[in-house]
Amino acid sequence: MAKPSFVVIGLGRFGRALVEELIKLEAEVLVIDKDYEKIEKVAKALTNTVCLDSTDIEALKEVGIANYDKVVVATGMDVEDSILTTLILKDLGVKEVFVKIQSEYHAKVVEKLGVDQEHLIWPERSTGIRLAKVLVSNSFLDYLELDDDYSFITIKATEKVIDKNLLELDIRKNFNVNIVALRRDYKIIIPSSKTPFEEEDELLIVGHNDNIKKFTKWLNGRKVKLS
Repeated sequence: MAKPSFVVIGLGRFGRALVEELIKLEAEVLVIDKDYEKIEKVAKALTNTVCLDSTDIEALKEVGIANYDKVVVATGMDVEDSILTTLILKDLGVKEVFVKIQSEYHAKVVEKLGVDQEHLIWPERSTGIRLAKVLVSNSFLDYLELDDDYSFITIKATEKVIDKNLLELDIRKNFNVNIVALRRDYKIIIPSSKTPFEEEDELLIVGHNDNIKKFTKWLNGRKVKLS
């Protein structure tokens, strides 16, 4: 399976945090900014950097922006540029657009342009790191780093667990992670050992990062060695 590809537009504090984390996660990423000095700062770590104005539709077409899976509009305080860039990306057929939001007004406008509410990013440095984890995993619905070693994630149930329960799966023994709750029909449920998982369930999991990685691989049908 090919790795998803990303574009980050804008290298402010948030954009830099996001790019640095994507690099650590060995993601394929194109970085765009109209400030050449900012591009130079990340160019040593990346081969795919472009200095251009993201409101220039022809320039975005030339770099093949529509061929990338996910584009993050992480531009600074210029809300007008952010809105225009978002409009262009949607018009060019970009599959998934994430936008760093500056205000409630900004959020309302980009939502009207077709950006999903869960793809609105409020500007905090830690959010850049969190978003990188969610983007690269391609399965996490949400991610929260508890410390350097432990995390809390939300992930959708797959056929590996659907119609089964915690007693049958013995997830804690096999993977050393804990399903602490699940979200079903927008409600949080604390599952008993015999609560069967359903197709649209979202699993809320806590564990060591290595064990979470192992569990999510198994959950998505990849072979792993059970404990």
